[in-house]
Amino acid sequence: MKPAPFAYHRAASIDEALALLAEHGDEAKLMSGGQSLVPLLNMRLAQPALVVDISRVEELAAVAEHTDGCRYGAAVVHARFEDGLVPDVADGLLRTVAGGIGYRAIRNRGTLGGSLAHADSSAEWPVVMAALGAQVVVASAARGQRTVAAGEFVEGFFTSALDDDEAVVAVEVPRPAPGARWGLAKTARKPGEFAESLAVAIVAADGTAEVWLGAAGSVPLRVDAVRDALPGRTWGEDVAAEVVAAVGATLDDSDPYHRQLHGITVARALERAMRQEAA
Repeated sequence: MKPAPFAYHRAASIDEALALLAEHGDEAKLMSGGQSLVPLLNMRLAQPALVVDISRVEELAAVAEHTDGCRYGAAVVHARFEDGLVPDVADGLLRTVAGGIGYRAIRNRGTLGGSLAHADSSAEWPVVMAALGAQVVVASAARGQRTVAAGEFVEGFFTSALDDDEAVVAVEVPRPAPGARWGLAKTARKPGEFAESLAVAIVAADGTAEVWLGAAGSVPLRVDAVRDALPGRTWGEDVAAEVVAAVGATLDDSDPYHRQLHGITVARALERAMRQEAA
């Protein structure tokens, strides 16, 4: 299929892009890598009057590491994480996550900010950034910048906290606390596909776990039921079974297959974190 007719403008700066959003409102769409927007245009699920290309705005590709973490520009492509071309303040988690997104051609073009703005709860970055306690930096021409906690950024199916005149400009990712370990588990039909279940676990030095689950609802879910399942225990079948049961009991899903699937994915993420050497 071909997209409906639209006007195209390549922005030279973020201020220019924000001014166009302010002028055109929901009739305008930003495009960075285009890996989410272009298919929607071709299927006519999105029919904007104006597409604003921000792929060559240098400030959106900037990366600034600091003592407490790193600020990643919204237009940093997945491949830069995968190839180690930007700092990974999450001790290898960001590089691992990026390497499992789609296929190399997608990773060469798809961006961190674009993935977040697309607001798909089965995508990697919304879940990972929530688990890391990241802050999404958004901006508008009228109100300047504000930050939104990554765990609150996705508000529903393909619905984010962005207003019509706002854009994601950066993501602030804090460093994990000393001694923290991470685990990632993704269940999909084949490598590169969107997840049927996706879990990220950050296990603190005291054994408490911050666990987030994707593809289990309209938004990434924080799984508090397993937060205190690990302190003072070693990983084994009894702990795994307890985790699977606890996750299944918290989900608003009547399908026993889905409850089991998500429970096993969370258990795998926790096991991988427990077996990883502490940072």
